[in-house]
Amino acid sequence: MRFWITRNSEQPIREQLIRQVVLGILSEDLPAGHRLQSIRALARRHKIHSNTVSAAYQDLLRRGWVELRRGSGLYVKPLPSSGPEGSGELDALVATLLRDARKLGHDPEEVLDRLELMIRPRLYERILIVEPEKGMREILEAEVRAGTSDRVQSIAPTEIATMTDLDTCVVASLPSRAADVRARLPRNTPCITLRLNSVRKSLESHPRPPADAMHAVVSRSFEFRSSARTMLVAVGLHPDSICEIDAGVEGWRERLSAGSILVGDVVAARDAPATFAVNVFRVIAEASLAELKRFQSATD
Repeated sequence: MRFWITRNSEQPIREQLIRQVVLGILSEDLPAGHRLQSIRALARRHKIHSNTVSAAYQDLLRRGWVELRRGSGLYVKPLPSSGPEGSGELDALVATLLRDARKLGHDPEEVLDRLELMIRPRLYERILIVEPEKGMREILEAEVRAGTSDRVQSIAPTEIATMTDLDTCVVASLPSRAADVRARLPRNTPCITLRLNSVRKSLESHPRPPADAMHAVVSRSFEFRSSARTMLVAVGLHPDSICEIDAGVEGWRERLSAGSILVGDVVAARDAPATFAVNVFRVIAEASLAELKRFQSATD
């Protein structure tokens, strides 16, 4: 199990370690009998003081989550039916929730964030999209603006530390980026994992393309171009009939061939020549846009 340490969090590093070990045990990421990293190894890996790791481990020992095997190290204890320091029935319910969420691709921290949003709902001034790839960042911002309001901002993960008003934002990121983004955010900053548009639904919304036609996949995002190519090949198009065009490169419009079928994102569609109709593939599922809209304060 990988630990995520957030140095600018309101939660002390010691508490972050304890919390992540407990969540790992409940979700079975850390199964019974699993040996925890040594104090020295964990401290060196995350560049934190060994006393901090030692204090976290001592707390886990005291609360009964782990056991010390002399000369060997700390090991995860089997969960007793009564559960450490709590109701056995409640612990079982939480463990089942975390395990089921993990099967669907959601990590324990995401589950906690979602519970926090459900139990203590509030409205936010802005939606903050965090995405490392510039091209994809533009696409996500354009889709969220169109589906919610103009109070949307997008930044790279490295820019999170410079934000001074995160408490006014609900953060959103793609599933593949969510763990890294959460690790950079202060504790209690809500982070919504954007659900992706169904490939099947995206294809069904467009006429089936002729097999012998040339297709140009146009986007500033390498990830979008790669995904669109995969979708088109999956519906039977020959890879040689598909070309990828980086819409971020000057002169990209001159690369378009007359008669080609254009497949692109919302940004590329906006910038495409008027002589071409673009089949737009959207990245974000409508359900995620509706969810984000619920968190926005009514100040438009």
